[in-house]
Amino acid sequence: MKVFIFFFLAFNSFGQYEVYYPKLQRTFEFYLQDAGAQHHLFELHFYRPNTYLFPQSESWGEDGFGVRCHNRTIELYATSDQGFQNALYDLLQRKFGFEYYQADVVHYPTSIPKKIQSDCYDSKPAFAYREIFYGETRRSGFANWHKLTSGESTYTFENHPGWGLWVHTLHRLLPPSEYFESHPEYYALRNGIRLADQVCLSKPEVLEIVCNNLAKEISKNPKAKYWSVSQMDNYNYCQCMQCTHTDSIEHSHAGTMLRFVNEVAKRFPNQVISTLAYQYTRTAPILTKAEPNVNIMLCTIEEDRAKSLRGTSFEKDLKAWSALTQQILIWDYVINFSHLVMPFPNWPTLQENLLLFKEYGVQMLFEQGYNSPSSEMQPLRAFLLSKWSWDPTIDANLLIRNFLDAYYGPAAGIVREILEAQVQGLQLSGKSLTLYEPPITHLGGYLNPSDLNWALLMYEKAKGLEGMSSEQIRRIEMCEQSIRYALLEICKSPLSGKAWYFNDNQEHYQKMLKDFVWCATQYGPKLLHETKLSPQEYYLATLQFWKTASTNHLAKNQKIRYINLPAPSYNDGLQLNDTTSWTQNSSLIDGLHSTEVYQKGWQAWQGEDAKFEITLDTAYLIDSIKITYLANNQSWIMGPSILEAKGLTSLSNHFETSVSNVQVNQPQANGTYPLILVNFAKEPIQTLSLTVGNPGNLPQWRGVDGKGWLFIDEIEIYGHE
Repeated sequence: MKVFIFFFLAFNSFGQYEVYYPKLQRTFEFYLQDAGAQHHLFELHFYRPNTYLFPQSESWGEDGFGVRCHNRTIELYATSDQGFQNALYDLLQRKFGFEYYQADVVHYPTSIPKKIQSDCYDSKPAFAYREIFYGETRRSGFANWHKLTSGESTYTFENHPGWGLWVHTLHRLLPPSEYFESHPEYYALRNGIRLADQVCLSKPEVLEIVCNNLAKEISKNPKAKYWSVSQMDNYNYCQCMQCTHTDSIEHSHAGTMLRFVNEVAKRFPNQVISTLAYQYTRTAPILTKAEPNVNIMLCTIEEDRAKSLRGTSFEKDLKAWSALTQQILIWDYVINFSHLVMPFPNWPTLQENLLLFKEYGVQMLFEQGYNSPSSEMQPLRAFLLSKWSWDPTIDANLLIRNFLDAYYGPAAGIVREILEAQVQGLQLSGKSLTLYEPPITHLGGYLNPSDLNWALLMYEKAKGLEGMSSEQIRRIEMCEQSIRYALLEICKSPLSGKAWYFNDNQEHYQKMLKDFVWCATQYGPKLLHETKLSPQEYYLATLQFWKTASTNHLAKNQKIRYINLPAPSYNDGLQLNDTTSWTQNSSLIDGLHSTEVYQKGWQAWQGEDAKFEITLDTAYLIDSIKITYLANNQSWIMGPSILEAKGLTSLSNHFETSVSNVQVNQPQANGTYPLILVNFAKEPIQTLSLTVGNPGNLPQWRGVDGKGWLFIDEIEIYGHE
């Protein structure tokens, strides 16, 4: 049996030929029928545009379109299949009253008009490439309704429409496993040694190998337009003489990168070669311009989300890059990636930043949220960003009100009140809002316990409102998740006051933890951090922390004197101002362990030892001294070199004992580690002089020339009388 598909060409009065799109025709009929209308009331026609009806049609590109309506006749105009699809979904929204908020929340009009008022309009996107990287946008129908570039692809980070290679690709194009041992000179020179962390971009051999391997990649996917040749995700750029010279005359580390990428682009004129302007390469070079087929991915990762990017160093960089090229993709970040469920009140900045990008002629937009459903307020943030990626001038209040009403029903007002309170609390605190900070950072601001508990009560009230459906109640449960998470994190610190876990709140928080983990297990997200920590792992880790956070030992709340103070960025260094006074209020002997969040509860020294004296209430036979230290190599936190104790026993005999840390300056996974000192004199001891040795200069393998940080959170002394 043969099936024939016929395309009929018909010319209208303006000389355009009509094309037939059966799939779009069926979509149109489906939605009208689903809304209770007879689809045959309207005639739908598809035409190629002309400049008589639409003078700006030559600027539409692949996505723009025009619509002409009169009574029951509707004409859609576009230059591509994608343009016709965009026109159809725009028509359904603008003329018939449909709206797509989420896969299971599509607004259908209560009635369909029998005819449409005469009208003729056109529309084109503010950004030619519009990818809102959220799990929500990849659900059925979302991309079509919101006219996004990205469609219903898989949930992997590497999958992007039109891209052959995405980012951080130089190791794929020059694999260290293949080349580093035999040719270490192909890789970055740091601290006098070659490291595989980044590539040396001054070696001609590197250019040849990268181009050869890129050609192989392109042969596997010849239809892809964009190919990334870009740095790895670390700061260890090459410091060899040639790279350093180029960067110095370009006034930017992007100098060597752009020159290298330009050479690659010349070899592949039919592809667009993309590279990152990210972290150390964010500043534009002053001499070299990008080749016409080079794309610059300019990233906002360092910026404060509590305020607009206007007037910041990022705008300065954007202005400089836009003077060099119009091929710019803005990679913007809109959530907290270490705490995906934490409240993140960046609402006022979303639209402001997109308007700024448009002012500088940016044509490509990548808004990075989280690539599977259920991060904090994902449905609303995905909806807003999707709307603004086409037209960033749409009124924010209108969009937010419509979404909340449709999504939360009777509870919409409460949700909005809480979101506005979080924004106000953040702004009043004057603190920045960054991408990886823990909730405890905002303890004195929008995440203070009283406001969080108020929000939780309000959400509980919302679930009981008349007219709430079971699905709307579940959505409020997801709103509660962010509040529960913030409280569970903040309650781990004694700085939370009455809300602290150990202030008779154990039963309350244990139930909250169970509720949080049950809901997260049922509805997501699967991970609470961008790359790790499932809800069940979080449950076990939190229980373990509560179990071990409080400890009794001989030095608890005894007298301590700092011989050298911690850095003033940390609590004891801030509170104490001399090295002669004794105190019993040090966080080093409060009997409490801290979380792995180094910003709170830890004391820190950079480039020097931690030294102090401790006097116990009486003399004891000491069995052991234990310290807990932090390792976070990426943040220069390396762990101590030695733990040493010395002094006089009650019998006036001198004692001295020490233990070395075999892990000092070795790579360690981020976390907390013990260091235990034993072998004390068999005589009572009351006063001890302690030294915790700083790791010294960072090791060569770290690739940075600097002094290491030493972080400790508790000194535990054990013994008996």
